[in-house]
Amino acid sequence: MSIVRSQRADHASPSQLNRDAVVTLALGIADAEGLAAVTIRRLAQDLGVTPMALYWHVSGKEELLAAMGDRVFVGLPPDTDPAAPWHDQLRELVVALTAGLRAHPSVAALAGPRVLQNDEGRRLTERALELLVIAGFPIEQAAKIARHALRTAVSLVMELATTGSSLDPVQNAEDVRFIRLALQGLPAERFPLLIEAADAFADCADEDAYYSFGIDLLIAGIESNVPARVGHGDTNR
Repeated sequence: MSIVRSQRADHASPSQLNRDAVVTLALGIADAEGLAAVTIRRLAQDLGVTPMALYWHVSGKEELLAAMGDRVFVGLPPDTDPAAPWHDQLRELVVALTAGLRAHPSVAALAGPRVLQNDEGRRLTERALELLVIAGFPIEQAAKIARHALRTAVSLVMELATTGSSLDPVQNAEDVRFIRLALQGLPAERFPLLIEAADAFADCADEDAYYSFGIDLLIAGIESNVPARVGHGDTNR
């Protein structure tokens, strides 16, 4: 019996087996073992039911993966202070999305294509567009910026999930050492700055600082591209 099954065995009763429980278990498996471990057969095994029992709740793995991606957007968009500057409110949206993705980094790649496929993702995007229009961007440009902002959140999480710090401090130290040595071993005449920056590239132990810096760069870039507004007062900038 797997660890996940021992923790979720109570979900196997017909009255409790539902779509939400299936998706929750799938996310738990993905978080613990990676997305490749999520299969209909594995879910059925951990729940103590036949695979056919799950098809009452998801039509197959494709629908299951889509539901896992949608789950990241639950609770979004966050409530923001309408009196706050538009860029501060936009930052809150990106921070909230990033937090949802960080809770399940193994499914971050699933969330990107799902942003406009569920109500929470659509409301998040609608709010981002509203803030960008308030800032003065034409709707076409606002749409491009909103798309890049959402994709930046996904990219930040995916990048750290594959190259960031491990939960195991011993493994993390070994990973950092390996990356540092690899960079320091480069030809000095060709890559002097990479060698000098080896420590900075190797260690992402401070995840909060990593995300904050990335989001700050995003928002600063958006602010720097605000169109000039002639003859319009903007008290929320």
